[in-house]
Amino acid sequence: MKTIELNVEQIINDAGQLIREEFWLNGGFHNEHGPAVRVWNDAGQLIYEAFWLNDRLHNEHGPAIREWNDAGQLTYEEFWLNYERLSKDKWIAKTQSCVGKIVTIDGKQYRLEEVK
Repeated sequence: MKTIELNVEQIINDAGQLIREEFWLNGGFHNEHGPAVRVWNDAGQLIYEAFWLNDRLHNEHGPAIREWNDAGQLTYEEFWLNYERLSKDKWIAKTQSCVGKIVTIDGKQYRLEEVK
């Protein structure tokens, strides 16, 4: 039997507002369903989020790190895929293409390649 330790830590300010939330798996940042770290300012505005898997940055659905100013404007983003930092264009090329993806047909797995 394998035991995993999944924890969610929330930090609340003196006014009772959530200002930081972290998801941990076996001691490292991890959340398969959303950001593993989120930070809000005292007004309740989200100002930072980061997507982690197995204590490494990764997000195949968008930027792995995003930051906003207090007015809610996006000021910074980083793209990470399979624990590698990529430019936005390289991230788009890798996530929008089916090349290299694995599909299951009739119980067998196949890796897709481009037909030329």
